[in-house]
Amino acid sequence: MGREDAIAAWRRAEALIYPTVMVNPAIYEQYLTIVRAIADELADVRTDDDLVTAWTERRDIATAVVERHSPSMRAVMDLAAVRDAAFCHRHRELTRERGREIAAERLEAARRAGDEWVVLFEDVTPMGSHRLEMHVRTGRALHPSSQVDFEKPTPTFELEVVQLDPSTGTWLLDQPPLMPAQRYPTHEEWEARIAQARATFGKD
Repeated sequence: MGREDAIAAWRRAEALIYPTVMVNPAIYEQYLTIVRAIADELADVRTDDDLVTAWTERRDIATAVVERHSPSMRAVMDLAAVRDAAFCHRHRELTRERGREIAAERLEAARRAGDEWVVLFEDVTPMGSHRLEMHVRTGRALHPSSQVDFEKPTPTFELEVVQLDPSTGTWLLDQPPLMPAQRYPTHEEWEARIAQARATFGKD
């Protein structure tokens, strides 16, 4: 399986586990402990490609961790899903650790390709999402985000526009947002506002 397919499988495991277990604080805490413990076992893995290889070669990693921790909810745990969620957790850690390097690589690739916009960062979890999409020439960047609260019927959706350094993609925190964060009630309106902002802030 290729890297993108593997990451998609890990994200599906997260999406399967967390909405289910969050209704039960005890089992949620135990799942979280095991996921983090497995991710800690993968601390020696330093690249996405090596993580995909480990996913194939270390299929029993969840079993070993569970045997050590002996969670009381062991009988109802989906170990395959827990393992894949842990790989997703480790992938997210790697992405954050290499955030600037990855953004620089993506920005350089976008310049070579003549792209108008480039996604410098994107993180999607069952609890929400964040994306940073920069206009290559000016450094203006869309920062859409969503947040899921399982006690509420619908997620929240936000969008702000910020200024990045166009040469490096670094967020210029000393400059105010070009458009302060605004909240939208539906996913459809949020997507429409993102498209509108892309058209507006992509102009000279």
